[in-house]
Amino acid sequence: MSAKQKVRVAVIGAGNMGKNHLRNYFLLPEAELVGLADINPKTKELADEYDTAFFTDYIEMLDVAKPDAVSIVVPTPFHAAVATEVMNRGIHCLLEKPIASSVEEANALIALAKKKGVVFTVGHIEHYNPLVTALKKLLDSGAIGEVTSVVCRRVGGFPSVEPKTDVIIDLAVHDIGIIGLLLGKKPERLFSHGSRTHHSKEIDSAEILLDYGHASGFIQANWLTPVKIRTISVTGSKGYIHGNYMTQELESYVHNMRKESDSFSNFIVNMGEPKKDIIKVDFEEPLIIELKTFVAKIRGEKAGALVGPESARDALQYALDAVAPYAP
Repeated sequence: MSAKQKVRVAVIGAGNMGKNHLRNYFLLPEAELVGLADINPKTKELADEYDTAFFTDYIEMLDVAKPDAVSIVVPTPFHAAVATEVMNRGIHCLLEKPIASSVEEANALIALAKKKGVVFTVGHIEHYNPLVTALKKLLDSGAIGEVTSVVCRRVGGFPSVEPKTDVIIDLAVHDIGIIGLLLGKKPERLFSHGSRTHHSKEIDSAEILLDYGHASGFIQANWLTPVKIRTISVTGSKGYIHGNYMTQELESYVHNMRKESDSFSNFIVNMGEPKKDIIKVDFEEPLIIELKTFVAKIRGEKAGALVGPESARDALQYALDAVAPYAP
C-alpha cells in the first residue's frame, strides 16, 4: 500500500473498547473509517455519530465495506472465529487481548497471518502507554541498577455487566506482558492464588508470583477494590521507580549510599535520603499510539514496534497457567 493512501478501517464490536477504537480511527488522518459491525441495532447511533456505515452482520460488512484493516473488539470466545474470517480475506487485523481462548487457537491465528501476509497484532494496550516506554528506557539505562522485583496492581473498576471471562485473563494478562517486556525474558516458574467473591463461576480476585531467576514479578488483580488503581513499582539494586498508568506519572528514587570499612573489614552501608526525581512523561492516549502504529505498518511507513502475536500468545499461556488450579 502506498504511504499516500488512506487505510480503509472498520471496527467489529461496539462495546466500551470498541467505541474507543471507533473514535480514534475517526480522528486519525491516515485512516478512513468505512464501517462498524455490532449485533445490537441500537449502536447504529454510534455509527451515525462517526459518519460510517453500520451493519449487524460483520461478514456483510466485510463484503460491502471492503476494509483494508479491522479492529476486532468482541468477547474472547469469538476471537478465533472472527479473526480467522478477517485474515482469510487478506485483511490486516488488530485483535483485542487476549489473543484467543486457548494457545492452540492462538497458534492457528499466528500461522494464518503468516500464510496470508497480513499485519496481525493484539491489543495489549499498556505496551503503548508512554509511561511504559519511559520506564523501559530508564531500566535499560541502568538507572536503578539490576532489577530485583516488579510489582503491579490492577484493581477496582467493577464491570457493569458480569464478564465472560475471569480477572486473570481480563486484567492480569496486561501485567504479565508488561513484566516480560521490562525484564526481557520469560518466567521460570509461576505461582497463583484466586478466589470467587461476587462471581459464582469466574475468579474475580487473584495474585500471581512470577519467578524470573534474578528477579520476581508480582501481580494483584481484582474487581473488588472500591477504588480503581493501576500502578507499577520496580525495585533495583540502586533504587526504585513507581508509576501510575492512569496519570502517566513516574517517580524515581535512587539510593544515596556511602560505604565505609570498619576495623573488621566489613562494609557498613550508610543509607542517606534517596534522590527523588519526577520523570516527565508526555501524556498521550495509549490507544491512539497503538492505532497510529498499526496503520503506519500497513502503509509501509517507519513506526514503533507493534505487540507481536507470539508475545500475546505467551502472555495468554501464563494467564491460563495461573487460572488452571482454580478451574471449576
